[in-house]
Amino acid sequence: MKYLIINADDFGMSKVFNESILDLIRDGKIKSTTVMVNRGIGDEKKQIEELIELSKTLNLSVGLHLEFKNKDYVSQIESQFQKFKSFLGFSPSHIDIHRSRDFRDSFPIVAEFCKKINVPFRNRGEVFEGVKTTTENAFTGTFKDFIEIKEWVKTLEDGKYYEILFHPGIYDPGCKSTLNKDREFDIKNVLELNTILKKYNVDLVSFFDLAANV
Repeated sequence: MKYLIINADDFGMSKVFNESILDLIRDGKIKSTTVMVNRGIGDEKKQIEELIELSKTLNLSVGLHLEFKNKDYVSQIESQFQKFKSFLGFSPSHIDIHRSRDFRDSFPIVAEFCKKINVPFRNRGEVFEGVKTTTENAFTGTFKDFIEIKEWVKTLEDGKYYEILFHPGIYDPGCKSTLNKDREFDIKNVLELNTILKKYNVDLVSFFDLAANV
């Protein structure tokens, strides 16, 4: 059996995007998401409350999607971690970084924080001692044709954990996200991906499963 985490990034960026992510969680198509706490999350109380309730009854990992504005990484990590706990009432199950390519120098610092609070850190090509992560670099499903995603799934190996990330949502004219018009394509790919998991002996899991077994 291969183990796959499908993570929905950007919960908290838009109420419209949030609802799409919640739909996928309700339908059992994803078991992981990461929350942006510096956006309009305070105005999304009902959706946050539902996310909390779903996390109580499902094998759902809810992580922190860090956003950096400058190089003062330590204070921003701590601030967003505390906001996460304040909004959701629990600590994040895992941590990843928004626009991570622009902040690669933050990886060792974020990894050290993950080690301190004992949660997994998204694999972006670097593995840090004592920090749990997936077998290989997280695969970005956004902008990918489903044929390419399917070919990637075929390469997964038994007994190992993998992550594929998407940015699901429907078009929100009130949001300035550069991915705005592409998010519906991500929903389509998440749904199609779920139809082939059984065929390729892939189990849909969360970061809780990874943390317990890696």
